[in-house]
Amino acid sequence: MKRTLEMKIRFTRAELDALTKKARKTNYSREGFSRAVLNGVEVKEAPSADTLLLLRELKRVGYNLDQLLKRANAIGLMDVPQMRKVLENVDTAAKTVISAYGDT
Repeated sequence: MKRTLEMKIRFTRAELDALTKKARKTNYSREGFSRAVLNGVEVKEAPSADTLLLLRELKRVGYNLDQLLKRANAIGLMDVPQMRKVLENVDTAAKTVISAYGDT
């Protein structure tokens, strides 16, 4: 959808600074942030680089555990139910991070 209509809004310096600060925390432009808020979108702060690395690592660990479980189950080496529980814990941790920041 192409935006063709324009509206001019005047701000005080403090209001514009506050809008800019809030928009930067979310990685939205000021305009995008304003539209999101106007449309009732729940705007969350963008995750830090550390959080993104943590989430990537959790996903990697979960994938590796899943592969180990498949292999162990095939040859009967490990306590598969216990390992499945560990995998569920990793998945829960990843979902917690995702729900805090939205799908990254």
